Amino acid sequence: MSAFTFLPPFDSHQPCPNRGGVWFQSKHNNRLLFVCFWGMVVGVVLGVFGESAFAQPAARPQNALEAVLMEHALTAEELEELRDQTVNLLFSNGKREDGVALSEFVTTRDPRMIRMVAVTREGERRPRRFPTSQLFRVEVGEKTFRVNTIPSARAAVFQDVARHEEQVRSQLQTSGESLWEKPSDEDQAEYVAEEKEFLKKVQSHFGPLNMQLHETAYFLFLTDMPPAQAAPYLVQLDKMNEMLGTAFGFAPGENVWRGKAVVVAFVARPAFIEFQQVFLENTPGDSVQGLCTQFSHGRVVISCYRGDDPVFFGGLLVHETAHGYVHRFLSTASIPSWLNEGISEWVARGVVPECTAFRQRPQQAAAQLRQTGSLAGYFVAEQIESWQYGVALSMVDLMIKESPDQFRLLFNGIKEGLPWRDSLMRAYGLTPEALTTAYGRSIGVPGLQP
Repeated sequence: MSAFTFLPPFDSHQPCPNRGGVWFQSKHNNRLLFVCFWGMVVGVVLGVFGESAFAQPAARPQNALEAVLMEHALTAEELEELRDQTVNLLFSNGKREDGVALSEFVTTRDPRMIRMVAVTREGERRPRRFPTSQLFRVEVGEKTFRVNTIPSARAAVFQDVARHEEQVRSQLQTSGESLWEKPSDEDQAEYVAEEKEFLKKVQSHFGPLNMQLHETAYFLFLTDMPPAQAAPYLVQLDKMNEMLGTAFGFAPGENVWRGKAVVVAFVARPAFIEFQQVFLENTPGDSVQGLCTQFSHGRVVISCYRGDDPVFFGGLLVHETAHGYVHRFLSTASIPSWLNEGISEWVARGVVPECTAFRQRPQQAAAQLRQTGSLAGYFVAEQIESWQYGVALSMVDLMIKESPDQFRLLFNGIKEGLPWRDSLMRAYGLTPEALTTAYGRSIGVPGLQP
């Protein structure tokens, strides 16, 4: 049985209307009065009891999901125009097939829905066929098409990326946000060079620490730890990068960062404090072991110190770096604290499962909620409290287990400019109150309040 109870159907392309009592003030439109009355009944039943005769089957949010995936899909006529053109294929595992001719589509009865593509390379006698479930993107000249799987059809559509981004740009502009521009290879090389110059200054400032720079595909990791001690953290960071890319639907094998993410990791706290003060003009609080500094132009610097618990430090490092990934993903739009911290805790637990803190925090939070019966303003907090991190972790985990695709739709919707409540409704069919009820049931607190 689904953990969530879904609200009645709505137009998945529009923000959900308020189901509260404002509309009930109208005394001159009986039809509106009737509709709003039942909307209030549904809201009350969902909020108080968590179960309802109006509950929808799990397929309903999948329909909303598929409606979004179908936006800007190529028509049958547009697909036909791609036949015999030279294309580049990016697969979901990060592999590529470049410079092949797209010779055939195998479709369902709906000619927009593609189950398989056939390609040939010059000199090959027979075409090679690939299921669309293995494809991530198709590039034709300067045009790019995202391959969106439609679960109910067991097929996929080609989404015109340029059309989709045009809509997203317009949506983001209403809140003063924008898409991150994709830098050229030359720009990326310049950004990496700039960061290396910055890190040389850090090395010079902390000369006695003999700090060494370690570089991966996505990270510049400067540390005074011996190389053998630093190596596991580099592996964890790369795993985090892959895990979040999969969760959010980022192109496999591509770089989300501006240049590369900078990580400055010290063994001891005094050097961490000095780095923050000298290079970032900030003095961390007494309990702070690591910080992610995000710049408006896209740069990300993570600084931290290991202390006496190397395993805990691994979890903390992944958590802070995940904030940087969220910042860099797709657009400048921010996400609410509860979701941001929940994602960072979730991926840190996945990458560093041996860290006991990620088991203890949800347990401690659940124990407190059984006593208080309230999330204490969790959804509206500019920054959630320390005890609420356990709530954030277990709530995000619940939502991802319910449906990774719906969670991706929630997150991407916010980064595309939707208010987070509207994105939650579109993705899961839930208000924050209904999500609270579902979460409360999952931890044994059925009357939990937001």
